[in-house]
Amino acid sequence: MAALTADDVTVQLLPENVDFTHSLRKFNLVSIAFGDGSKTYPSGGVPLPDKTSFGMTREIAAMLLLPPSNGYVYRYDRANHKVRVFFCNYDAAADGPLAEVDTSHAPAATTLEALVLGE
Repeated sequence: MAALTADDVTVQLLPENVDFTHSLRKFNLVSIAFGDGSKTYPSGGVPLPDKTSFGMTREIAAMLLLPPSNGYVYRYDRANHKVRVFFCNYDAAADGPLAEVDTSHAPAATTLEALVLGE
């Protein structure tokens, strides 16, 4: 089964978006959708589309993900411009209480809202 790519991720500026600009930085509220169960989680996280999809022209400085209540924890990996997905792992193994999903996991349809800071 093929892994998710940035082409499989849809980003939309939300209608509630205020596009609050402070000096050169601005905040945008976006929706990030990916997964349908037909492609697997790629190693290292789900790659995101280019910064222009998030309404930025130079960079994304930070992204606060507002995840759905589906039992997974989502984290923005700024260095690699990816969303990493974790699950609660209570098996007392050495990998700790949160473990990243593996590459055999095929995520169901997922939509996250995010507050994006950039320029």
